[in-house]
Amino acid sequence: MADSPIHGEGVTVHNLFKKNSFALDYYQREYTWTRDEVRTLIDDLSNRFLSQWNPLHERDEVNGYAPYFLGPYVYHESDGRTFLVDGQQRVTTLHLLLIYLRQLLIDQEKWIYADELEGLTYTARHGRRSFKVGSSEELARAQLLNSLVTDWNDLKDFTLLDDAHVSVRNLHDRSREIDGDFPDVLRGEALVPFVRWLLDRVCLVGIQALDQENGREIFVSMNDRGLRLSHVDLLKGHLFRRVNPQTREELSRSWADMLARLTSAETDSPEAGTPSAYVRSFLLAQYAHFDETSTDAAEIGRAVHEWILRNEIQLGIDRPAGAWEFIRKLTDVSERYRVLLRACGEFRPELAAVFFNGYNGLDNQFTLLLSVVSPEDTDQTFAEKCSMAAAFLDLVYVRRCVNNLPVQRRDLDEIIHRLIPVLRICRTAEEVATVLGREASLLEHDFREIASFGLRANNRRLVRYLLSRMTAHVQRACEGGEHEYEFLRGSRDYEIEHIWANRFERHTDAVRTPAEFDLWRNRLGALLLLPKSVNASFRDDPYGQKLEHYYAENRLAASLHPKSRLRNTPFTHYLRAAGLDLAFRPCPEFGVQEIEQRQGLYRLLCEEVWSPARLGFRLPQITVVVPEPAAPRRRSHYGVELLDLIKNGLMKPDTKIFRTVRGVVHFATVEADGAIRLETGQAFHSLSAAGAAVAGTKACAGWDVWRIERDGVAVALKRLRDEVINRGLSNAGS
Repeated sequence: MADSPIHGEGVTVHNLFKKNSFALDYYQREYTWTRDEVRTLIDDLSNRFLSQWNPLHERDEVNGYAPYFLGPYVYHESDGRTFLVDGQQRVTTLHLLLIYLRQLLIDQEKWIYADELEGLTYTARHGRRSFKVGSSEELARAQLLNSLVTDWNDLKDFTLLDDAHVSVRNLHDRSREIDGDFPDVLRGEALVPFVRWLLDRVCLVGIQALDQENGREIFVSMNDRGLRLSHVDLLKGHLFRRVNPQTREELSRSWADMLARLTSAETDSPEAGTPSAYVRSFLLAQYAHFDETSTDAAEIGRAVHEWILRNEIQLGIDRPAGAWEFIRKLTDVSERYRVLLRACGEFRPELAAVFFNGYNGLDNQFTLLLSVVSPEDTDQTFAEKCSMAAAFLDLVYVRRCVNNLPVQRRDLDEIIHRLIPVLRICRTAEEVATVLGREASLLEHDFREIASFGLRANNRRLVRYLLSRMTAHVQRACEGGEHEYEFLRGSRDYEIEHIWANRFERHTDAVRTPAEFDLWRNRLGALLLLPKSVNASFRDDPYGQKLEHYYAENRLAASLHPKSRLRNTPFTHYLRAAGLDLAFRPCPEFGVQEIEQRQGLYRLLCEEVWSPARLGFRLPQITVVVPEPAAPRRRSHYGVELLDLIKNGLMKPDTKIFRTVRGVVHFATVEADGAIRLETGQAFHSLSAAGAAVAGTKACAGWDVWRIERDGVAVALKRLRDEVINRGLSNAGS
């Protein structure tokens, strides 16, 4: 029997990039994956790894973890080069992920592993990098990747041009988003084992085409032939079998209109704009159960048509009238969904919070919003209900962020799923306002932690968002109109301005070390929002010279100037009306005391911008007594946190811990609820996050680097944590 002329071979991620440098063929040029697709890949990989990981495992034990198959890719070889035929999206995303993981390894000073990833992402010759995926002719792509390799946090050597190629634009956007979607738990001691597993246990199958033309034929065959029916197609077939034949034609037209509306919707979230995404959100919002025993969310996410089949009696679609009503509701609500999709990327004042959530990548907002939508709603009622639901999610997101709590998709899903059963029975905007008012009054965390909040390596987008909302709020209060879009995505391209120039020597009378200088310089109160072109022209000037420039900019920046109130009736009227006359103090000088004062002002502005009453929520008439924030529910893989050490007598509340960064010792206090409070006042809920904050990095193996003094000896907290695990004192696995 003759062998097949086309061969396939299994390959690990390590060998995929070790043995190959991929060029892109003419019919496989564009990189188009969305944030949702990249996030799904990261979630799939991290979930498979974390389901097996044990912090007590030796690194060699990772070699025994279950592998993960990422599917096939097709290539052909010509003139000593390897051309990708199919699979570019996955391979390009893996390449981007490896560059990002290298940055995290550098942050943790894991140089051996960082060097290994360097060899897998590019080769260097004569001072020039040649990347493992791409084409030497694509100059902009190479410039972007060079900037990411040099400093992921600051793309100072790369400017995204208006006419940038779609691949470069998408790579740029995904690089900006990947940091927010990468799990916090993998930034700590799990990082190295995860990298080892990704390289050695995640596999693909390479299919080698005979030549370029054969590669093109395979590409067409794999992408254009034998397409399976989608979940929505299967769902349509099942539903339409149930309805009376005389109503099928009318329903078929409505179904076709629904698909056309969704596929043509303009949105910054392409994945959310697919019919499948809409149907999933609709079912979750309108019908799914979310009690502790329910698996509806997972089953709907996996195969909506199968879930429908299993629940047809509950849905009432086992009879013709019920199927007709279900289809009619599904198609009618899709028009509302399309409006929400557009509002996600196109600022509309009546649905501003939908835009804000879209800016922050909260795509799961659509499930929450559809829970308050009814086909009978007027346009005004629809907008009011959705605006409040979106604003509540924005409020939760911001409060969690300023309290240094996780705000990844899974964390917000828990809140959304808890709210849906209550919101879906609300018929009026007033009922939605009452429910959300009660929920807002019971939120554990407020804006008190802004007193020590600041810019860090992994929260630049959030800080820019906070500054944009506060700046727009003050501007609108003085001038009217809507300004949020201008500061978030306007044509002037605003960026974060440090009031203190990056000159430590100018502030040695107030701060002792460069590390302390960086912490104060990056405090929220020491930051403004200015147009990029303006900011670049004077960023290193002394404060006295900068102050004159600030006076010519937005009201929040201009308020620093002693003349900001002179002949400025709109501004002074706003200060009196808002009760902020004392908080808005002009600052002829700007030192540590002024930063703290400004920090207090920003807290008051955040409380005003995100005031539950201002957002339209109807607060309870009876005052709800909210206790001091309790220790948040931790998501450590084995359930061991500092609180476990305190409960089991291995550490006392208010114990001092410390770590050393570049020769400087940083101290922190472990509070009674397990929170870690730095000397600068910032509170964190994980050792890794606290360690990364003092080091100015994205990643930190917290249990390894933080130490406690025992009998005159510095002991790594990891030793105490491992003792808790070995003695079985934690709630691990419960």
